[in-house]
Amino acid sequence: MKLLLFIFFFPLISSTLDSSDKKRSYLGSWPINVNIEKKIPDMNITCPGEIGCECENNFECENNNCEKLPRNMYCIPKDGDSFPNFKAVDQYGEIVSIYDFSKQGKYILLEMGATWCSPCHLLANWLTYNDQEISNKRFWKDEYQLIYDLVHNDEIYFITILYEDDDRNNATYETLYDWFSIYPDEKIPILADSEKFLHTWIKPTGLPAILLLDEDLKIQTFSSRGMNKAFDEVINIYMKTNEE
Repeated sequence: MKLLLFIFFFPLISSTLDSSDKKRSYLGSWPINVNIEKKIPDMNITCPGEIGCECENNFECENNNCEKLPRNMYCIPKDGDSFPNFKAVDQYGEIVSIYDFSKQGKYILLEMGATWCSPCHLLANWLTYNDQEISNKRFWKDEYQLIYDLVHNDEIYFITILYEDDDRNNATYETLYDWFSIYPDEKIPILADSEKFLHTWIKPTGLPAILLLDEDLKIQTFSSRGMNKAFDEVINIYMKTNEE
């Protein structure tokens, strides 16, 4: 009798496990990519040669892009490079894979920031509350208002990655929690670059530093500082789409 019960219930148990695995979800309702490719760029940086390493010329970089920064020459990301497999805690305390946002048919604006960064606060205040204080800054353009609409209409993703807190200590879950309590925008994932892995890879020279990624997580526009290059490209893309 016990054997018959086990045989009867085993398919049901297996089916439930398979179903729950397929229906895994984030508390933040972030997307899930159930078909993440096995071969995606590793987040670990092995020098010399990889992005983030010191270099003397382009031939020393795997992406042939050695650039001078304030302190030295480094292999820097460039347009067309694949984004690394970055995983980090979010504002809900869950570990989130950046590649779950891939293959969703949407562009991704990715912000590198810190809580001590004043422009980062202005940007978050605009994204969360549509506050227009940021529009008084010289770098701002009126057409950027379209980006607010695209984010909140679920047409593009905007991801904030914080790497330092107000005291310039490495960001933690508490850093995200405090930021989210001020800017509780449920459309925007907030991730902590707690070990500064991504900071080492991007090497921002001014905050916020915003990149535009396509749905395959390839860099469409790279910038180590500012938002204009990425925002301008988003505007160009969607203006062309509307014309078609």
